[in-house]
Amino acid sequence: MTIKLGNFFPKKSVDEPLLELDDPRWSTLEGGYRGTLYDASRALKQLELADNKQTVNLIYQELWNELHHQGDVGLASYYSVPHLVRISLQKQIVDYNILGLVSVIEIQRHKNNPQIPNSLKPNYNKAIEDLADLAKLAMNQYWDLDLAATALTAIALAKGQVKLANAILNMDSEDTIDEFLESYS
Repeated sequence: MTIKLGNFFPKKSVDEPLLELDDPRWSTLEGGYRGTLYDASRALKQLELADNKQTVNLIYQELWNELHHQGDVGLASYYSVPHLVRISLQKQIVDYNILGLVSVIEIQRHKNNPQIPNSLKPNYNKAIEDLADLAKLAMNQYWDLDLAATALTAIALAKGQVKLANAILNMDSEDTIDEFLESYS
């Protein structure tokens, strides 16, 4: 039997428009693992300071692991989205990680996951709209299949097309694309 501390301590509700990265309430938020708290502010601060691709990739690896797990996302995931988009726009760094992670969080938000806090909605929704700007920044890069799928997914999400975005995101291999095309030929 697995015992999680979250089962013994009531979850604190946070309903703020945005949590600054030095706000201690980050440590009270659940990430992608149900019943497990994850303080995303530490990784987000590191991302702000990162000055090379290797460090950025390591930070994103942690964020992918902690903010999303088998379709689950939590409040830490939602509160991270505006910061992830802001940092990427400020640094003008766009790749599969930022587009994919934010897209996955937004797609999973519409499934069996916690509701986004009402106060956060304006900042969160603005970040989702700004995904289109991030995708535009990627236009001058070489697009492998991962970047193409996540950039197109991000654009669909920015325009409110969640189902289409989910379909595009799942076109993540040549085999999947071939199967899809064969079924509609």
